[in-house]
Amino acid sequence: MDVLVDLQKLYDSRGFTPEHLYKDSVAKTLTSTLAYGTPAMYGITGTVLSSRKMIAYNLIQNSIDEAKGAARIQIIADKYADPALAKKMHRHVGEELKHSKQFLQLIKATGFQVEEGDLDTEAVEEVLDFEDDLRAFICRVHSIEIRSWTVLRMYQEVLGERRFPEFSDEALPVLDDIMQDEINHVFYTGVQIDEWLREDPSLQPTLDECFAHTNRETWQDMASMTRWLADNFDDALGDGDGEIELPATSFVVGEMGPPTLT
Repeated sequence: MDVLVDLQKLYDSRGFTPEHLYKDSVAKTLTSTLAYGTPAMYGITGTVLSSRKMIAYNLIQNSIDEAKGAARIQIIADKYADPALAKKMHRHVGEELKHSKQFLQLIKATGFQVEEGDLDTEAVEEVLDFEDDLRAFICRVHSIEIRSWTVLRMYQEVLGERRFPEFSDEALPVLDDIMQDEINHVFYTGVQIDEWLREDPSLQPTLDECFAHTNRETWQDMASMTRWLADNFDDALGDGDGEIELPATSFVVGEMGPPTLT
């Protein structure tokens, strides 16, 4: 996927034309070195979605991460956003919580079920004990939402191949619904950052670093995932009932939990 071209098409479809500072930032960061725009990312995504067990674990990760994201957006919106931006962020919170529930509900279509373990209070406190500058936070959210939008499209393509037809029948309409929200998240954060850059060009290095951080993080998570698969491929990619040790990366499983599969 050419993420830069796709992003421009998204903005064009909504009549939005960013000014040069935003354009310069995305032009130098959404390039051929972008982890989540590479064939490698598509290949890992396809590998994860080639096993019912790995699909189920990935759905757990997505459910957890959406809930974590919602909590942090709520914290920053309530502390720092002006009323207009807070309204958009609060809508974002509701949509993230909706996605969390949607991903969790899809697990049953894989043939697995989720059992809730004991609440990890330390992990919860880590999420809730959160502080960030509003503008830096929105820059970080924007970079992550562009990644989420891109990877979700990969999910749609892979599931469209219908390796597991019954799961695809359940999942694809849900992903279509989530996709509309993801596009809105990319759009409103991009518009907000462009507005801030017009007022204060000194924000640009922060935006550049947020894109770079998300890219580095994604390359690291891809490497962690492939290392883990090298040690666990028999159980991870098979459809048996045996338990597997989860990889230590947020790309594969979120930090809050600990739900388990049965």
